[in-house]
Formats: sequence, structure tokens, C-alpha cells
Amino acid sequence: MKRIVVSLALLLVLSTVAVLAAPQITVDSNIYEFGTVLEGVVVTHTFVLTNAGDEVLAISNVRTSCGCTTTDLAKKSLGPGESVNLDAVFDTVGYGGRTVTKMIYVESNDPATSKLVLQLKGTVNRAQQYNIACGDLNYLFFLLVDLRDPDVYAASHMLGAINIPYDELSDWTDRLPTGVLIILYDQDGVLSDEAAQMLNKNGFPEAKSLLGGLDEWNRTFKDKFIFTAASD
Repeated sequence: MKRIVVSLALLLVLSTVAVLAAPQITVDSNIYEFGTVLEGVVVTHTFVLTNAGDEVLAISNVRTSCGCTTTDLAKKSLGPGESVNLDAVFDTVGYGGRTVTKMIYVESNDPATSKLVLQLKGTVNRAQQYNIACGDLNYLFFLLVDLRDPDVYAASHMLGAINIPYDELSDWTDRLPTGVLIILYDQDGVLSDEAAQMLNKNGFPEAKSLLGGLDEWNRTFKDKFIFTAASD
């Protein structure tokens, strides 16, 4: 009889433990208040998700309340005690003059919180005519490269150009930005044509050669946008 009672008690304990064992999703803070920003600024924040339970937490889905907000989650399965960063990005374009709350929904197998709700909150002021957003500048940005010798470059060059002598260009391929328009020029356009072809073959499809080089620019626009060193 005692053996039966002990067995029943043990079974009850094991059943209770099995019921209590479960994943539990927690976050360092449900709400990120970004304050006041100008329209065009991209708001970023990292939420830290943790499995505070004693079973594996499986995150099945992460969705947002609108297309203006995106997320990136490194992994979706967390063992007990493990954490992961959830990176959130909110593009404020179109929200000038408004106080906003953007929602992020994290769905998981946590029986108590199957849908964790996160928020990005703040005020977006309208940008002024003299403002430009980084996102807009990204589309306008280009790199202007003068391939001539340093002494020739120092004497006169196009405004905003950096100097990378033609013979050194191959050493710069690991430092030049990809996905950006790169305009190359020399004096007559011959070396810049070769340089553009070389960069095109090495992962820089946006590299272009200025037709006719600086000579053609001077014939067309004279000294417009040309920096000339002051003579002593």
C-alpha cells in the first residue's frame, strides 16, 4: 500500500514539473521612446529578447504594423537562458508633423505570451527646405576620383575629387565603396577608361569614366567646379 502511495505521489510531482516546464519570452524593454526627430531620419533600436523559461523558445514570426518599420532577428530558437537581438528600423519619411507609435509583434510558443508586443514611440517634426535626409543623400552621393599624379592634382582638380593615382588604384579595391557611383577622370579620358573597366570586372559595376577627361570638361564648362591652387 505504501509503495502505491509513494508511486502516486512521485507521479503527481513529475506531472506538476511537466506542466510548469515551458519557454518564457522576455524583453529588456517593451517600449522604445525615440523622442523628437526630423522627418527623413531613420530611427533604429535593438530590443533584447531572452528565454527566461526552462524549455526551448521557438519564435515563429515577427511582423510590424506597417511597411515603414522593418526588423532583423539573428535566430529564432533560444535555449533556456539564451538571448538574441531584435533590430528594429523605422523610416520616418511621410510622418512629418505627427506623433507616432509603431508596433512590432513577436509570436512564439510561450504559452503565457504567445504574442509579445513591442513599440517604437516618438514625434516626427517636418523637415525644413534646407534639410536633406541621409537616405536621400545616399541616392545622390557619388565618388569623384582624379587618377592623375599628386602634383598635377594639387595644382588643379575638380571640386570634391579625391586623388588616387592610376598606378595605385588596384590597391584601393578593398577600400572603395560598393553600390555607389564612382566617376573616374584623368587628363584626356584614356586611363580613366581602363580604370573603369578594371573596377567593373572587380565588383564595381557603377564605376564610370568621364568621357574626354578633364580636357573635355574644360572645353565644355571652362573652369566651372575646378579648384586651382593659389600661386605664390
